[in-house]
Amino acid sequence: MNKKVIYLIFLTIFVIILISFIIVFIKKGSNNVQVEDGTVKERKIPGYKDIIKSKDIKTFYYNNSKYILECKKDNNIINVKSEGNYSNERDGNYFKLNYNTKNINFLNELQIIVDKYNISKNNGYELEVSGLPEGLGDKISIEYESNEKIYKYSNQFYNLEEEAQNEIYNLFLKDAKENGYDFTSNGSNVKLYDDANEEFLQGTWKGKHFGKEYLIEFDKDNIKIYEDGLLTDDTKYLIIDGNIVKNKIKEGITNPKSKNDYEEFNTISLLKKKNDILLTAYFLKDSYSTCDLLIQK
Repeated sequence: MNKKVIYLIFLTIFVIILISFIIVFIKKGSNNVQVEDGTVKERKIPGYKDIIKSKDIKTFYYNNSKYILECKKDNNIINVKSEGNYSNERDGNYFKLNYNTKNINFLNELQIIVDKYNISKNNGYELEVSGLPEGLGDKISIEYESNEKIYKYSNQFYNLEEEAQNEIYNLFLKDAKENGYDFTSNGSNVKLYDDANEEFLQGTWKGKHFGKEYLIEFDKDNIKIYEDGLLTDDTKYLIIDGNIVKNKIKEGITNPKSKNDYEEFNTISLLKKKNDILLTAYFLKDSYSTCDLLIQK
């Protein structure tokens, strides 16, 4: 057998092995199907069972395009949080509540709905389609005293049928009213801001920029910026077109008309809402580069 034949045999074997690897790789990624709107990632998370033995809910969370409803039991105290309708609209229908319910049977009533609509069915299902606008799907997460869990998420369609959604919503609404609140702006017990962007920013954010640790605190209309633990800015701010500027007009301007008429921050020139989770900081004065995405603590 000459060298050419041996070489062809080895080359054929190599090609066969390579094709085999490609086929395995394609099968492995068969759940990621390219469609017109983007990549579809669909899976059933291992370990999530359709049958939940426990009836004692410890935490509950449900989020769809219209509202967020959640509650948590801690030392026999049931804390309830709810937020509804569109936060960027101030028509009286936007609400935000955070209170400890007087109804000791609240979680039992919630479990009745979970059983009635067999919400644990298809437990662990997750679907994410890239490129879709926000607010098309829903997410439900329930944890029991037994550590059993129910979790389902989709950004394309609702996991819960309409009747189940309505019963959960009505239970939270009924409880809010029994505790002296309502699903309206006037019935809220958490401060609502005229500017939804301002409300979104409230709290503490952290991130890195060229190795430096940044901590940013928003409180009402004030911002504090810490660089490696050192306070570098303590300023009143305004939100104009979704951008944050100092509440101080530049010299020589008497009638401000845009964000350009206000002073920039000393350290961070601009902070801008990116989405409902993350914030981006732009260091225009120093490097014209962006800070690592800041995450709210």
